[in-house]
Amino acid sequence: MLNTILQKIGLTEKDSEVYLACLELGTQPASVIAKKASLKRPTTYLILEALVKKGLVSEYIGSNVKFFTAVAPEYLLNFVEKKRREMTSHQRELEQLLPQFQSLTNPYSLSPKVRYYDGIEGVERVMTDTFTATEPIRCFTNVDAWFSNESTKEYIKWYGKHRTQDKKIQERAIALDTPVSRAYLETDYPDVGSEQYTLFRWLPKDIQIFSNEINIYDNKLAIVCITKKEMLGVLIECEGIAQTQKSIFEMAWRYAIPGKREMELQAKSKQINKTAKK
Repeated sequence: MLNTILQKIGLTEKDSEVYLACLELGTQPASVIAKKASLKRPTTYLILEALVKKGLVSEYIGSNVKFFTAVAPEYLLNFVEKKRREMTSHQRELEQLLPQFQSLTNPYSLSPKVRYYDGIEGVERVMTDTFTATEPIRCFTNVDAWFSNESTKEYIKWYGKHRTQDKKIQERAIALDTPVSRAYLETDYPDVGSEQYTLFRWLPKDIQIFSNEINIYDNKLAIVCITKKEMLGVLIECEGIAQTQKSIFEMAWRYAIPGKREMELQAKSKQINKTAKK
């Protein structure tokens, strides 16, 4: 269990074994730590030096022998926080350099038109592509599916916050009308009560036509399927398909039931018009 969580925060399996050995043994030379971790001394020594650079192990020399000590477990949180800050910095740098990467793309090569991704990583990969949208996203969504397990629930909450507060990408979404959807979209959604980037409409309760999420933007169609049996994402890049799906969405939007925030905006607009006429 402890080895597993250490690997989740970025250590290798051997790194984890050496750190835990240091934690159990206290201050010891590499030879003793190697025996405890069931590793060869040269390998253990290299790992210890790497852990020192990461700030997870300290070292000192006594009687011409180098001794190593694991930092207190509380400092693991500092290690994670440092990695988070570094990743945020790397993300900003990558965003700035993205045009240079794109300029290297061979315009004459045939890029895949359909890409398939499996598992939660695949779902996140497909959803993340929507952040490239240069126009408001058209979306069919099933909140209950997203909330069916903890990993997808946490991701979709992060996604909504990142899209509205960081990327500031507008979206119109048609959702299945359920108590879970109502509570989240009308009360708990990240842009409720602030600058709104999202409008929701509801399908009539007697219509249950989809169990996945579809996002339509630019020349792309991003499809995510979340069920007990499967979790996958499909990204289709085709101008014709995207335009057809946009037309289908507009027809559905026309007959969907306006959500609370849209009705509030309409009421506010009418009031402004009445005041202006006076």
